[in-house]
Amino acid sequence: MLTRRLTGLLRKPPLLGRRPITVSSYDNDKVCLVLGSGKAVAYNTVFLRDSCTAPESIDKFSQQKLFTTSEISQNLRIEGLPQVLESATGPLLKIVWNQNGQLQTSTYTEEFLEEYSSKENIRRDKFFEREQLYWSNKELVDHIDEIQIDYGDYITKEKDFFKACYNLNRYGICFVNNTPRPEHHMQVMTEDNATSWPVYKLAEKFGYIKKTFYGTLFDVKNVKKAINIAYTKSFLPLHMDLLYYESPPGLQLLHFIDNSTSGGENIFSDSFKAALYVKQRDPEAYQALLKVPITYHYDNNNEYYYYSRPLIVEDKYGIKEVNFAPSFQGPFEFGISDDDGDNVDSKLFQLFLRGFNLFDDFVNDPKNHYQLKVPEGSTVIFDNRRVLHSRLAFSDENGGDRWLMGTYVDGDSFRSKLRVGHRKFY
Repeated sequence: MLTRRLTGLLRKPPLLGRRPITVSSYDNDKVCLVLGSGKAVAYNTVFLRDSCTAPESIDKFSQQKLFTTSEISQNLRIEGLPQVLESATGPLLKIVWNQNGQLQTSTYTEEFLEEYSSKENIRRDKFFEREQLYWSNKELVDHIDEIQIDYGDYITKEKDFFKACYNLNRYGICFVNNTPRPEHHMQVMTEDNATSWPVYKLAEKFGYIKKTFYGTLFDVKNVKKAINIAYTKSFLPLHMDLLYYESPPGLQLLHFIDNSTSGGENIFSDSFKAALYVKQRDPEAYQALLKVPITYHYDNNNEYYYYSRPLIVEDKYGIKEVNFAPSFQGPFEFGISDDDGDNVDSKLFQLFLRGFNLFDDFVNDPKNHYQLKVPEGSTVIFDNRRVLHSRLAFSDENGGDRWLMGTYVDGDSFRSKLRVGHRKFY
């Protein structure tokens, strides 16, 4: 259970039995240390000076630098021998810098030196892809309790909110149960009353809401002449939202206020699991999915949004995001003709189609779906750059109603809360 996992991580490991930090050598270009862990590291002197947190270097209120890197990187020398001092919080490395006769003293904690002793350590408290669990239906159902949280706990208990953030990063989805129904006088959402809606209160826990051309919040109801397929009774295929934006939302929140129609079950699927499947099944086709741009556009209702991006984006640490929204695809603009006599793009496009079909088959396989009729009073929050969402067709002939209220949050705001919570509770 996550509770046990977190409990074991709330305290930093003791430093008992660690060796003292020692300075093995130094010059004006580098300082070589042996850390308490026994690791030998050579630190660049400009990096160390640039990381100084003394009051002369960092404003104590804004925590912003009071110098530029170019200012401190020229004619930088070390004055005297770097020293290791003992303090109430642990050992400190002390260095006195001399730049054109001006002296500046800097100190560095053992925690800082360990953090910047390797690329892996640098990422550890900032990015959490190693904590992610890619899932099929069975794998998510096995952990279903971990992605449930009560509205009151989410709103009022900081540690519980962080657990929700942790699981949102891990699985890409969570459900906030017992979300209150809007007050009777709030049956129509306007920009003036947006802050009073429960889904707004959930979203603002992450930070600023990402307002789009749909508004701060948006209704999801069946309407005639809908500007979006989501506002109809029709089947809504698996997709991600707003991929025609240069910076699509990181999170989407949907509060199920009414959901008593016949049908309309929601489906979620982990696109990262699908991407990994293609990579393992057909590496050559997978490479094409990283390169061939897909056109996404919204040209309707006096709006014209356009952006092209590959199906899969990765960095050297793994899959970063996926871009899949068939209903909003525009005409392809890559590999569609050989007019220039070079058929390299055309061949790459064929590889892309091979990989794209594998991906599409995987995400549409029911074994890779989490399907449910979301209960009224629940809010689903999901990673819009990872988890695909869909909805089956529905009918209101049974007298039922379907009313959702949604909004978006930037991924940066979510990751900021994840880092703060990790620092505070791990």
